Amino acid sequence: MARVLMFGAVWTLVLVALAFAFRRPAPPAVASVTADARPAVLPPPVPPPRAGAKFPGWTVTKAYSAHHMMVVEVETDMPETARQIAAQVVEPLQNRYDEVLIYVRTPNAPADDLPARRVQWTKRAGYVETVY
Repeated sequence: MARVLMFGAVWTLVLVALAFAFRRPAPPAVASVTADARPAVLPPPVPPPRAGAKFPGWTVTKAYSAHHMMVVEVETDMPETARQIAAQVVEPLQNRYDEVLIYVRTPNAPADDLPARRVQWTKRAGYVETVY
C-alpha cells in the first residue's frame, strides 16, 4: 500500500512540475507610459493616378493595375519629357508596385498607333526608356 501512495505522490509532483513548466508568463503589472507619448500618425497612402487626372504638361488617359504591376497611359505635347513624367508617377507609388509601365502618346494620335515612348520602372533595374 505504501508503494501505491508513493507512486501516486510522485506522479502528482510530475504533473504539477509540467504544469508550471508550460505556463505562460504573466504580463507586467505596471506599464511605463510617458505623458508626451503620442501615437504615430502616418500620412494616408498616395492613390494611384486616375484616368482624366491633369498635371502641368500632361494628362493621364488610362491607368490600371494588377498583381503588383501598374500601367499608366499619358498624353503630352512633349514626349521627350517621358522620363520626368515617369518619375512623377512612380515616386509616390514605388513601395506598392514591383513594376510600373508608362506609355507616352501625343494628343490626337490615333488609338491604334504605337505610343511615342515607353518608360518601364522596376525595383531592380530602375527606369528604362524606349523610343518607338
